[in-house]
Amino acid sequence: MDKKILERASYDTDNAKLEAAIADYTASNNDIRKLEGLIKIFKGAQVLVPVAFPKQVKVTVLEKMLRGEPLGKDESFPLFPITMSDQKGNKFAPAFTSRDKVLETKEFPYMIRVPAEQVIRNALNEKMNLGGVLLNPQTGGFVFRRQAFLTDFSKIPADPQKRQVKKVSRDEFIILARSSVEKNQIPRALFEQKGEFVRRLEEERETFVCGLYGKPYGDKVPSPYRPEDFSVMPLDIDEDTTAVCIELPGSHVVPHIATSAYVVWNPKTEEAWYYMIEKGAAGESDVLCNVTPEGKHQELMTSPPVGSELTAVLDLIREEKEEAE
Repeated sequence: MDKKILERASYDTDNAKLEAAIADYTASNNDIRKLEGLIKIFKGAQVLVPVAFPKQVKVTVLEKMLRGEPLGKDESFPLFPITMSDQKGNKFAPAFTSRDKVLETKEFPYMIRVPAEQVIRNALNEKMNLGGVLLNPQTGGFVFRRQAFLTDFSKIPADPQKRQVKKVSRDEFIILARSSVEKNQIPRALFEQKGEFVRRLEEERETFVCGLYGKPYGDKVPSPYRPEDFSVMPLDIDEDTTAVCIELPGSHVVPHIATSAYVVWNPKTEEAWYYMIEKGAAGESDVLCNVTPEGKHQELMTSPPVGSELTAVLDLIREEKEEAE
């Protein structure tokens, strides 16, 4: 599978609520009520699913399909869901919340976007003998066990003494949501939208960034952030380089949460870079990190002195270009 195929608009998915719900459930020590809510969100989502096709399909027809062109009446062919196995040999139906979670596309001949309910139906199909759904298997993964889709949650006692679960406080959820925005949603939007993202960042500034940070909260839960909590400064370094420095809210900053972010854009080559200064662990220095276009989060070096962060970022980009030449 050509990785450029993932750039097609048909692969656009917005699963910020689903990803936040997964983080919330994971942090809750498996709270059964949070699992119930998570499954409801998952059922309403659109996900990417790898599929295979018959070997006798003509290459020209396959290429036509991969380009997103409609097939003729005599050219259509069936697609078959692909399964993945864990170390114990248990098979699962894989699915991905977004294109940036697909790191090794060579494993999958083709992908389609489908309602998650279709994936659940496959997982429950007795003939397929699956253990459930494996979500984002290449980036940590989250397993929906088959039994979870068959559970009648209304019959499970709500007595906290019987469940003995840890509830996630609002502050904890804010941190989980913030981490998801900084490490996933912002870089994904930057690398997908490229120049359009940078244009909005330059023109709408604090309002635009505040909207990104408020996305996991939806319409019913109030976001803790306001535009005045952010500071956005665009800089034209030279004709090949635009940099945008973003100062982030000082509240809810714990280890591995970003205090500032740096977007760098080359309008000529349409290359983009995304860096962050993240708070270090207790007793340790802050860290300069980045997220690659493939969605990989990397810790690069100890944070440079205050005021020289952007210089350090530009130096790293320059070194990267020199190594590539």
